[in-house]
Amino acid sequence: MFLVAMMLAAAPVQQPWVELQGGPAFLHQQNRSGIGAGPLFRADIGYELTERFAGEIWLAGSMQAAPLHAPGDTAVVGGGLAGRFLMKTFDERGRLGLWLHAGAGWSALAAGEGPPGPTEFAGAILSFQPFVQKFQVGLEADAVAFRATIGGALMPAIRCTF
Repeated sequence: MFLVAMMLAAAPVQQPWVELQGGPAFLHQQNRSGIGAGPLFRADIGYELTERFAGEIWLAGSMQAAPLHAPGDTAVVGGGLAGRFLMKTFDERGRLGLWLHAGAGWSALAAGEGPPGPTEFAGAILSFQPFVQKFQVGLEADAVAFRATIGGALMPAIRCTF
């Protein structure tokens, strides 16, 4: 019993975090010709499961202007579960890293017409931990999908550990 307590005390403390991401998204809708553009915002709460894996719960919202010559701007809100995998650290202290990030969930149109449906994203995050250890900043590039709509997003991110 004492040995187990000592091992737990020596293990690194894993803490939850809150992360905010937002940036431009470009989506192609199959029922319209052209690409719609607009902001995408995602907030997540995550927790390191191991040194290289983490799990998250996320909420997202996006507003998309309709392609030229097509009426009907839309707004989508959704949420789901995601995971991260640390592919590589670029320094000995682990302050600069490359993560793979993917998630799936359910979304609905907050403005516009159409039924709710599944939503997914997958991409990579280049993250940097500056001098303050509670914070990380990063840049995430994602492929995103909502029902018959597919596209990409480029989002700066800031993360705060509790």
